[in-house]
Amino acid sequence: MRFANFHPIETERLYLRQLRLEDVYEYYERLFGDGDVSRYMLFDPHQDIGESLESLQRKLERYEEGPYYCWGVTTKEEDSLIGLIELLRFDEAAESCSFVYMLGCDYWGQGYGTEMLQAVIRFAFEELGIERIVADHMTKNPASGAVMRKAGMTRIDTEEGKYEKLGIRYDADVYEICNAHKNELTVNKYQKLAMATLNPALSKKDVLINGVMGLCGESGEAIDIVKKWLAQGHELDKARLAKELGDIAWYLAETAYALELSLEDIFQANIDKLKKRYPEGFDFERSIFRTE
Repeated sequence: MRFANFHPIETERLYLRQLRLEDVYEYYERLFGDGDVSRYMLFDPHQDIGESLESLQRKLERYEEGPYYCWGVTTKEEDSLIGLIELLRFDEAAESCSFVYMLGCDYWGQGYGTEMLQAVIRFAFEELGIERIVADHMTKNPASGAVMRKAGMTRIDTEEGKYEKLGIRYDADVYEICNAHKNELTVNKYQKLAMATLNPALSKKDVLINGVMGLCGESGEAIDIVKKWLAQGHELDKARLAKELGDIAWYLAETAYALELSLEDIFQANIDKLKKRYPEGFDFERSIFRTE
């Protein structure tokens, strides 16, 4: 788990950004002052806009203290606050956290809740390295559970009488989602791990030269293995060939590093070129008469 810088998130229809003082009207009218929105939350609706202003100012101060992962949610069509979502209750030892969200009544039933929750889950997994997210909702609010399920979460428990509001105790349904890709080795993660073994005394020029020479040298090693199989009757040494391919990958990572490029960007550019060249997959005629 790591703490990354807060930044805006863009989805298909929404923009998640830092809260602003000028959000106070919608913050009050659509969220904290609306009794329907707060019905199944542990606070009473704000009585006036002054109460919301104090609440909003406290949140703005927390951005300065950092790290604070609270997004105001707007639609792309209009930069007007319609919701709020926050990551909280971080447990570094367990690599876990939770969240809370609110959405104005006029925006219910349109998939906005699921869309913003999925975006923040991705942020938690990919940028914070979170292993597990656990959250709950009052059982009497099944719509919230539907949002969590659509976002990929699974109900794991019901805690009887967990919450009390106005003298009434409420059960809570508990949901979780685990980071299925936490230990997945992506190309950029490989590049970062590989470059941890790079000689730090080398200049960027030396790194580039070493990378290109290494690519040539290790490719030659791979060619030699195949040559012995093809021309000398040897068994194809797949294990050794795999090792040489790994060495080629290391020098490719080094060369990209020297150019201040990520492997992912290089691979994506190559795929984009291939899609342009062979939009329907490999084509013999396009291969012969291609222009690039």
